[in-house]
Amino acid sequence: MIKHLEKLKSWQLAILSGFLIGASFPPFKLGFLAWIGLIPFIRAVFRLTPWKAAGVGYLTGFVTNVLALHWLSFNIGASFPVVFTAMMAAAIYLAIFWAIFSFLFSWIHLQSGAGLVLMPFLWVTLEYGMSLGPMGFPWVSLATTQTDYLPVIQMAEWTGIYGISFWLVTVNVILYGLLTFPRTAWMPRVVRTAIVVIVIVWLTGYGRLVILPETDETKRVDVAVVQPNVGPHEKWQPDKRDWVFDRLDSLYMVAAESEPDLIIWPEAATPAFITKNFRRLYQLKQRIRQTGIPLLTGTVDWSSVKGRRAYHNSAALIREDGSIPVYHKQQLVPLAEFNPFARQLPASEELNLGHYTKGTEETIFQVNEVSFASIICFESVFPTIVNGLNRRGAQFLVIVVNDGWYGTSAEPYQHEAIARLRAIENRYPVVRSANTGISAVIDRRGREVKSMGIGETGVITASIMPVKEHTFYRRHGNWILPWSLLFSVVMVGVGWKRTRE
Repeated sequence: MIKHLEKLKSWQLAILSGFLIGASFPPFKLGFLAWIGLIPFIRAVFRLTPWKAAGVGYLTGFVTNVLALHWLSFNIGASFPVVFTAMMAAAIYLAIFWAIFSFLFSWIHLQSGAGLVLMPFLWVTLEYGMSLGPMGFPWVSLATTQTDYLPVIQMAEWTGIYGISFWLVTVNVILYGLLTFPRTAWMPRVVRTAIVVIVIVWLTGYGRLVILPETDETKRVDVAVVQPNVGPHEKWQPDKRDWVFDRLDSLYMVAAESEPDLIIWPEAATPAFITKNFRRLYQLKQRIRQTGIPLLTGTVDWSSVKGRRAYHNSAALIREDGSIPVYHKQQLVPLAEFNPFARQLPASEELNLGHYTKGTEETIFQVNEVSFASIICFESVFPTIVNGLNRRGAQFLVIVVNDGWYGTSAEPYQHEAIARLRAIENRYPVVRSANTGISAVIDRRGREVKSMGIGETGVITASIMPVKEHTFYRRHGNWILPWSLLFSVVMVGVGWKRTRE
């Protein structure tokens, strides 16, 4: 294999790695490609100068993100030239982190010879950097590539997604070493190490799936998840608003037949500010009093901030007693729910679908004396947001989603896969209600208990078991990050010192 790689130029190796990593993301069922996908990249940057390595890294990252995020160009919210440009802009932006990673890796390796040892630590540090700020986008974490391998992702209970990424990079480094370094007396030890690193994660994951204790079924919550299958543009057409409400109402009554404890509608389910629209809210409250079943619904909402009206993407729990606690989305989607470039790039307003204000309160809802959190769509990609709500006592998680903007592309499959990681991190049930699919109930092992596919209309019901105990990850969060950052800084310092000598 290495002999074939040696014949390729650096840019060819970069494209090869980009293709392997990009193709490993759902829904292609090719997650195993991520185990070897970095080998051509490592080969390309191993002996390059830092700036040349940065260029190779940038090309690798660009190809990876174009493949992984190609679904951005399927957004029906704007014309194809605009959404294609947005997809390319995302790939260009995220590739910067690959370039920084490659520069540092090359520089440290040339100074200390320890680049391969540092690589997993440096990777998770830069991957975390991709999640920060208003432009944060941890969607393309390497961990997402492994969601089809249930034993592997069980480690998220202890390490979160960054532990999975750390493991993947380590596997690539070890395999690269086996393929390239001379066969010496210490090679058997390296082989044993490779086997342990690769196999132990699988064995531990299988073991955890077997011995994970069952929860107390006496504390179960019965949920009914509604999938109305109403397109995002279709919903707001004036002549279809009554039809949308009628469909939601009929599905609510279908859901009520199973006598659940909670009925869930998806993100922005109704074409109205439901908590402020007296007529529509009155109709809903009448239904809820009739059945005695509370409704959690996604809705657009507004509040008064400093004398001005601020709009929110929200989730509201409408109870039988008339009270309506509301959660406002905290992590907004760049160029879809807010525009960070409105002044610099006025043309980007064509893609901006809403001018929302992010929420600041970590609202916790209650049903049958059980606490739960509800987050909205893109927020499910951010484990830190979920952890913040968990600290306030959430015993299960509801995600209301509108993936209808992307049709039958890879986006809803990737988005649903990420929800499984949240379930394992916290070892509690995750319920996902989507406008057009994929709706699902996911258990604490990360398995789909029930689901409804893209383009289907109906209700899924399930009994979920709320969980109070805290996992290691829930207590300590992304503990792997400060250690990775510390090790990376120390190695940078060692390299810097050697250049001064």
